Amino acid sequence: MQNKIENLFKEFFAFDKNIPSNPSNPWQPPTDVYETPDEIVVKMSISGIKSDDIHVAFSNDILTISGYIPDTSHHEKTCFYLVEIRYGYFERSVFIPKPIDTNKIQASYKDGFLQVVLPKTKQQSAGTFSIKINFKQ
Repeated sequence: MQNKIENLFKEFFAFDKNIPSNPSNPWQPPTDVYETPDEIVVKMSISGIKSDDIHVAFSNDILTISGYIPDTSHHEKTCFYLVEIRYGYFERSVFIPKPIDTNKIQASYKDGFLQVVLPKTKQQSAGTFSIKINFKQ
């Protein structure tokens, strides 16, 4: 019984996280960051994104991924029983703790996941870099 009550409270207080966000209050998609011997990989779960609605940039050891996922459902005369899918503006900045070869950064999007591969190097490049995303079928 206590678990049911705790779950109800969690659902009630988490409800506002699913209201579409605006640019001044973006939400943060779930993200994994891991390191291999040669690279740092950032993997983000953002299903429903279109190529024109996402931007990836690297500047001063920070990888920033931002964009917009439109809510395409029709809300007129609708009664929601469960709302878990996130819509609206999102932004996530990730500190990259190692020098990166900015000329070799690659980003790809497939099956609802964005993956950014940042090859490690000995000397960090300075500047701000916009990263093109390869959308795969």
